[in-house]
Amino acid sequence: MIEESLAQMKHKHSRMIDGKRHVWDVEKLWKMSENLPVTKVNIDSIKELDQDCWFGFGSTSVPTIRNVASHCKRIIEAKMEYPILFTADGCLIDGGHRIAKALMNGQQEIDAVFIETLPPADLVL
Repeated sequence: MIEESLAQMKHKHSRMIDGKRHVWDVEKLWKMSENLPVTKVNIDSIKELDQDCWFGFGSTSVPTIRNVASHCKRIIEAKMEYPILFTADGCLIDGGHRIAKALMNGQQEIDAVFIETLPPADLVL
């Protein structure tokens, strides 16, 4: 049941809260943020830039060549016209591949949207 729920989410964000993993369907967060203001964020100020955001959970928890290659493909294909998403307190919700692409392209800033109130997680493990 849990694996099925996770598989149905094409794009997901997860984080540990009080010892449990909370998972959000990012497509729902995109819809929620459509009309919020877009601001420029300095890429070097993004704390997740130096954190493991991709290899700590699920079937891609180990940075194997295959898993790294999968992320490289997603970086190359990242659509830069979409802003990245943060919580109100500056935690990245979505956009790691776009951040990586911007960094590789030498950009100093990236468009971002801040979601004031994160809805309850779609799944808690």
